Amino acid sequence: MIKVLFIIAGDFSFDEMVYLDSFINQLPGTTIESRILSPQLPLTHVNIKNRNVEVTPAKPGFGPDEWQELIQDFEPQIVILCDPYILLGPEAPDLSYIDLAWLDELRSVVGVIDFKANLLKTADDQLALKEYVLSQTTPPYTLDYDYLIKVCPPHDAIPTQNPKVLQWGCQDPMAALSSYTIRDEVRTQLSCRPETRIVTMVFPMENSFQALEKGLFAHFPLVVETLIHYLNQLEEEYLLAIINMPPPFNDFDFDNVQVRFFPTLDMHLLSDLLKTTELFITESLTYPGHILSALRDIPGISLGSSLGLDAQGNYTHHFEELSPFLQLKLDVQRQESPESLFPYISFPSHFQREWLQTEMFQERYLYFLADLFDEAKTTALIDDLLSQGPRRQAFQTALVDYRQRKLELTQDAESIVRHLVTAPPRNL
Repeated sequence: MIKVLFIIAGDFSFDEMVYLDSFINQLPGTTIESRILSPQLPLTHVNIKNRNVEVTPAKPGFGPDEWQELIQDFEPQIVILCDPYILLGPEAPDLSYIDLAWLDELRSVVGVIDFKANLLKTADDQLALKEYVLSQTTPPYTLDYDYLIKVCPPHDAIPTQNPKVLQWGCQDPMAALSSYTIRDEVRTQLSCRPETRIVTMVFPMENSFQALEKGLFAHFPLVVETLIHYLNQLEEEYLLAIINMPPPFNDFDFDNVQVRFFPTLDMHLLSDLLKTTELFITESLTYPGHILSALRDIPGISLGSSLGLDAQGNYTHHFEELSPFLQLKLDVQRQESPESLFPYISFPSHFQREWLQTEMFQERYLYFLADLFDEAKTTALIDDLLSQGPRRQAFQTALVDYRQRKLELTQDAESIVRHLVTAPPRNL
């Protein structure tokens, strides 16, 4: 039995938990034993279920003694660190329970999983195996590791001669088959009719926490009400599944739209939804769901907004005009929560530049960017993606190239683990 310890390094490492769930899902539980060490927040809000994996929560006060007890009890041959970026910045001691010195003392192989762009590259653009560093900067801390596991996508899978760089294909090879086997089950669970079209909206957990800390709760119901308004203008029946929306909330039916709220990101439910949904929507340019859905042939939309308020409190935006419905909604928002109205492409971060002209993005992630309050264009985009229109066809064409660039040279998780377990002990 191969033993692998996965470490979620940060209190807000939600995206890392999503990728880790996909990684573990490719591992056979009969021959590879996985254990996860994670802080409470990711465990509470991103639940990994139906997996042959034990989870150890790094509760407040988790320190060297608890770490040594875990290592001695589990005796991992491989340690894989998720979100190594969090350990290298100047605020690292305040953002993680992990001490880099603990990793230096390990005898097992240490790998890091990276899906961000914070990698040191050589002159020929290959990934270098040196100290893990931040892009264009020298961090105050360095991490000594043995193998770099690139998540592809979002990274491109490229030819490399570096034996220490492994490229993992973040995909479910059985996705197409499983979508048929669970579709009826999911529809029963969501209490929707066979002809109902399922649309899934996820508010990324880290973004939601940041928004709540800034007092921007009023933003979330406005987004949901706007989406309902757009779906109401289309002819068919829809179920809008809302995941991670801060409470309070209640399920309800409105005209041709059923709305169902899910307070936390249950990985089993998310996986099933992303196999049966027909359109994936979020408000983050880098949310893993863009990848998980696209690789299952499901188009995605990232919602942004060019709308803001000038010094006199008047609306400014990139599109031509506001519809009467949105004018009414936004007038209430401007009166009750004006601080929540500002341009963004990844809420709640302010967007300071001109609105982007490109509609479909396909370099690292694959999705369409929509201007939330541009009713005509955004409604048309939703309709087009749900009805096999020209932009749905453009998505399918781009997906062929996307898969080739991202997956052609990758390995699955089991192959990577078996490669790591054959590496020599660290401190010999």
